[in-house]
Amino acid sequence: MRVRNKTIVITGAASGIGRGLALEAATRGAVLALADLDRDGLDKTLQQIEATQPQHVAHTRHSLDVSSLENWRTFVREVTSSHAHVDGIINNAGITFSGTVEDTDYDRFDAVMAVNFMGMVYGTKEFLPLLKQRPEAFIANVSSVYGLYPMKKQAAYCASKYAIRGFTGVLEQELKSTSITVSSIHPGHIATKVVRNAVEAGNISGEPLSKAHQDYILDAFEATGLPASEAAKTILDGIAEKRSKILVGKDARHADWMTRFFTKRFIDRANKKVL
Repeated sequence: MRVRNKTIVITGAASGIGRGLALEAATRGAVLALADLDRDGLDKTLQQIEATQPQHVAHTRHSLDVSSLENWRTFVREVTSSHAHVDGIINNAGITFSGTVEDTDYDRFDAVMAVNFMGMVYGTKEFLPLLKQRPEAFIANVSSVYGLYPMKKQAAYCASKYAIRGFTGVLEQELKSTSITVSSIHPGHIATKVVRNAVEAGNISGEPLSKAHQDYILDAFEATGLPASEAAKTILDGIAEKRSKILVGKDARHADWMTRFFTKRFIDRANKKVL
């Protein structure tokens, strides 16, 4: 499904892949309802859109805590009062936390699952009745390359991303006879600040690294990732082609292939690279 003249909801639109999706979707002629808790970031996203797109397009921004069902219901009311209809949603908002199963406390598991998994569930279910009214619509849920294989010290994150993949697969089967296309999105190494934000929140567990060393690693991580703008193009192309699995980046495509045919060898080798 192409997004031109369609109204699209994007969560986590204040930065990273979400901002990239907003900019690319606007370029392709979509009308956007953008959501995030970071209002300043949303303002910057809209400013970048307006710098290159016609001012008359009625994009809207909304404050949304995706982990709150009450917030979602308020958000849906805001969107439906501002837009005549909704044609698609990209559940992109997410957080990460680095820590072993043993070291990650229950509150951290709850927080990651609340944002990454339940936020996606809420977004899907709250907009589903509206999407069913459209002649053509889509739901696209952002999992991860870590929704394809397990990575040590990513217990909470992997669990949430595997859950997104499973939920989305079930949803696809249930909606096959409808006008709604369902996609599971698996980004690999993307140049965003999601890992830096996790570190700044104190999310490196048990690693005796100095602040300077951490910054060095994070700078290198961001410098070598696929730009969010390129990730957005791949995602929107996949949605247009109605792909059920959208692999973003060479590393994601490689991981998908390797986990099919050389599962244990690939997973063991990938995990050896982790400190």
